Amino acid sequence: MRGMRVRARVLGALAVLALVLVSCAGVAPPRASEPTGVPVGASDMDDTPAPPVPVAQPPAKPTYWKIRVFVAAEGPYVRGTGELHVLESSGGEFTLVKKIPQGGWPHNVAVSPDGKWVAVANRSSNQVSIVDPVEMTEVARVAVGKVPHAILWHPDGKTLFVGAEKETFITRLEAGTWKQLARLEVGVFQHVFAMREDRPNELWFSVTMSNVGDHARVYHLDTGKVTNIRAHDVHDLYFTPDGSELWSGSSGFLEKPSGRMLIYDPIEKVVKGEVKFPGRYPFHTIKRFHDGMFYPPDTSIMLLSSHYSSEGGTNGSSLLWVDWKARKIVDETPIGRHPFHSTYDPLGERILTTSNVDGMVNVIDWKTRKVVQKIAVPKAHGIVAVGIP
Repeated sequence: MRGMRVRARVLGALAVLALVLVSCAGVAPPRASEPTGVPVGASDMDDTPAPPVPVAQPPAKPTYWKIRVFVAAEGPYVRGTGELHVLESSGGEFTLVKKIPQGGWPHNVAVSPDGKWVAVANRSSNQVSIVDPVEMTEVARVAVGKVPHAILWHPDGKTLFVGAEKETFITRLEAGTWKQLARLEVGVFQHVFAMREDRPNELWFSVTMSNVGDHARVYHLDTGKVTNIRAHDVHDLYFTPDGSELWSGSSGFLEKPSGRMLIYDPIEKVVKGEVKFPGRYPFHTIKRFHDGMFYPPDTSIMLLSSHYSSEGGTNGSSLLWVDWKARKIVDETPIGRHPFHSTYDPLGERILTTSNVDGMVNVIDWKTRKVVQKIAVPKAHGIVAVGIP
């Protein structure tokens, strides 16, 4: 019995010694809950952790602490008499902060999609003025065709298109250098432009002040060809907020009001319908690549400035809130005589619309649709809003 107890003590000591040796060697016995084998094709020496799966992050949106609005104050039809008025707001009321001298009769204004440049068509001096919206200074003034009117930026922000009411070509300016690129020969006078972001090779333009037919046309930048649309009596044309349709107003002459609008299929390039707004005279809306960097988030509403009408007299001067899918006016904001262009302020959720005869910029609350402020700007016409980061 004594010999058996001795052997048991010896065996126990040997087992303890084995455990100590294993521990000193840095090898731990496997846990029952962990697999002990090595997967087929894997190395038992490769314990590098798998790289994390990248998660796509949305691009960071720029933040703006101030909205700066540029308004064309049309001077008399004399060279070098116009101004560009600059308004500012950080969400509260707008205040006038600067006046930038322009050429004669500054009319339409367009801001590049990235907000780097503001372009102004000076009609009587046959020039386009380029303004740095951050520095609030004119950086270039370029001679273009006679009586420039149409002005639009390409969606990529690298090219500015300028149309003229007394020329049969479209001027193209290279952003930054302001050099003239090859002209687009269209054979007719042009009034306004429109472009859809996902179809950047199609420049729509209207033909006015001419007796030729087909007053809506498309210049194809990739082929140099022009498609004529069978449409007559076309003034301004613009895409609906979602880009699915193109609308155009009629007449364009203040003394000849018209409530008629044509509706186009922008893919098939045909007129697909017509709508009339009795007692109203629809003119302009907030146009992309023209009237500002920002657009109202509610794409079910299209805003149309309305001049006086033969039926309503000056009572027709207003901003129309149009359900474009239902083809009906759902609300109306009365403003001064001869309202023209509008832009959107995202900080204050407001629309700013010019009224030319009264010389005012009307600030309209998006939610209440009421005028909440008026800022005096002589003969106000074109207007754009720019975000200042």
